[in-house]
Amino acid sequence: MNLSHDAMLVGLRITAWSGRQYDRKASTHVAVHHEASVSAGRYNKCLLPRAAFAALTATMSAARSTHYAQTLPWDDQGSRLLTVANYERYAELMDGLRERMVRERARFIEDYDDNIDRARLELGQLFRIEDYPSKEDLHGKFGMRYRIIPVPDADHFMAKLASDDTDRVKRDIESQIEERLHNAVGDLYRRLGEAVERVSERLREDDEGKPLVFRDSMIGNIRELVDIVPRLNIFGDETLAQLCGQVKEKIAGVEPDALRPSKSFDPVARASVKREADALKERFAGYFAPAAGNLAEAA
Repeated sequence: MNLSHDAMLVGLRITAWSGRQYDRKASTHVAVHHEASVSAGRYNKCLLPRAAFAALTATMSAARSTHYAQTLPWDDQGSRLLTVANYERYAELMDGLRERMVRERARFIEDYDDNIDRARLELGQLFRIEDYPSKEDLHGKFGMRYRIIPVPDADHFMAKLASDDTDRVKRDIESQIEERLHNAVGDLYRRLGEAVERVSERLREDDEGKPLVFRDSMIGNIRELVDIVPRLNIFGDETLAQLCGQVKEKIAGVEPDALRPSKSFDPVARASVKREADALKERFAGYFAPAAGNLAEAA
């Protein structure tokens, strides 16, 4: 594997206006009214109704979730590892969400005056028009972009290092990179293992012997994972590939309605999927540390 050719680093940046404003006068008034210190608390106003932000908030949440789902952990500085094999899918999804955010921002600005009028009624004497940015300023307050950079290797750092101890430093850097790669693959084991465990748990019966609620998203999440994992399996880990294939074959292909009381409920299929999920859960458990629940070395 050539890391610089097989993967890249990607960072996601989302900017958003909070729609909140600290009100010094209101904070002072509350403190005086309760005979408290002015520093005892702060009054932050919601400048617009919460519903005004709902669509934008949902899009930003979807962008973060997609960014994490389509990439692997790398460092604590915000960078994620994106494989070349998954770049096209990542870009397709993130570009779509960015376009969606642009549309939602335009709709937010279009409804801005109406929402200010609603806020005027809700805030009463706390309302101050100067708290609100102009429509022109709002364009720059909501945005989303991702940035792709190469994965640096040990030689990249060595070129900038003048030292008699370059061999040791190079070994340290290579060790850190290798550890991050193993952690990245371990993250795939964790994702699959947790998804299988959720299916196993929801296929239990309650104390009265009735099936627990089983939602479409259980199988939907499994299907998304077995689609993503092969493209993120940067080491070509055979064990991971085999487990992913078994999850796809034994769980992902089953329709949710067959696993819960419905017109197409199939008790035999439910029992079979439960057995398979339990067995797979045990196999995945070997990749988790028993105490903290963290993944052990998985590749």
